[in-house]
Amino acid sequence: MAHILKHRGYRLKAPDRELLEQRLFALRSALAKDGDEFVYEAKKLYEAYKRHHEVLKKATFREFVESFGSAILIALLLRAFVIEAFKIPTGSMIPTLMVGDHIFVNKFIYGLRVPFTHRFMVRFSEPKRGDVAVFEFPGDGEDKGKDFIKRIVAVAGDKVRLRDNQLIINDEPVASEVIAKDVPCDDESLAPCRCVRQIERLGEKTYITQHLAPPQPGDHVRCFDQRPDWPTDDPRMFGSKGTNGDYPEVKVPEGHVLTIGDNRDNSSDGRYWGFVPVDYIKGKAMFIWWPPGRWFRAVH
Repeated sequence: MAHILKHRGYRLKAPDRELLEQRLFALRSALAKDGDEFVYEAKKLYEAYKRHHEVLKKATFREFVESFGSAILIALLLRAFVIEAFKIPTGSMIPTLMVGDHIFVNKFIYGLRVPFTHRFMVRFSEPKRGDVAVFEFPGDGEDKGKDFIKRIVAVAGDKVRLRDNQLIINDEPVASEVIAKDVPCDDESLAPCRCVRQIERLGEKTYITQHLAPPQPGDHVRCFDQRPDWPTDDPRMFGSKGTNGDYPEVKVPEGHVLTIGDNRDNSSDGRYWGFVPVDYIKGKAMFIWWPPGRWFRAVH
């Protein structure tokens, strides 16, 4: 009622407006008294308003503008600080996330970040092993400034490598269990191929990864795993033996994490372009909200 009087009260004669303001004041005063008096004053206010309903019911243009502006402002604030929608463009996170999945990302979980910067106003928590995180690509080139989504497999201080499709962190193999040895890869880029899927348990997270199955005679050339071990002699890989022959694993520096896709043989990730600064991380994947059939499926 106070809002209506503020924006539309000018339509009434002065005595009628004053009466409604008196009834509204009486109702507010009754809030501190017993319930019966509040009900009585509410009825009196409604009766006074009902006589002018036709005059007061239509909102002003200013109200429409204010409401629309408020809605836009709230949406922008939510997107900047709390939650944002993302669409999955590639198959690097299959089978956890499929191409075309639409997800919501929690941007509040790690802290409040200054929009359009890599600075945080306040931090609430640090990224953990196993988190599926959205981050800004940390390198140069055509991907500079783009958003990527991968799984954090190692945090600052961790020594990590991938050997025979087994993730090893601080000299301890990550708990894993093969659940399928010859299944479709569900990846258009690996359409002719078959994959092995395994459950991994990293910290408090349990999730499924996949890699190419051992090739059979007659398989397409793309089905042959060119990277059975890591680091390898491939000079493109930042931790490769071709560029670092002193140790078989990489160590995550302070203020960084290492990210790898769940689709291990078809993922452009930290094995190629290095570590992700924690300040580049925008948020943690929450759940899938589209397409139908995958609605509200939590991202593990």
